[in-house]
Amino acid sequence: MWQATIWEPAGRADERRSAADEQAQLARLRRQVDERWRTLALASERATPLSAQALERLYDAYMRAVDAYVARQRALAHPHEAQRRAS
Repeated sequence: MWQATIWEPAGRADERRSAADEQAQLARLRRQVDERWRTLALASERATPLSAQALERLYDAYMRAVDAYVARQRALAHPHEAQRRAS
């Protein structure tokens, strides 16, 4: 059976794939944020108190994950600004 195919410029398929990759990366970063938050929350609730330095390191890791997520989210929302900054 003959099936018609839809022609689209080569760049369109790449854009869709790229957009899907970007969304997957954003989802991965969001999971990292959630994981870092859970680790921090559990560590702060443990019966044996952690040292202040250990909690500080966990908090710093959480904030780095949040920063990476927000940066990627902004780059997706404003792709032209991200390209302009990169050049």
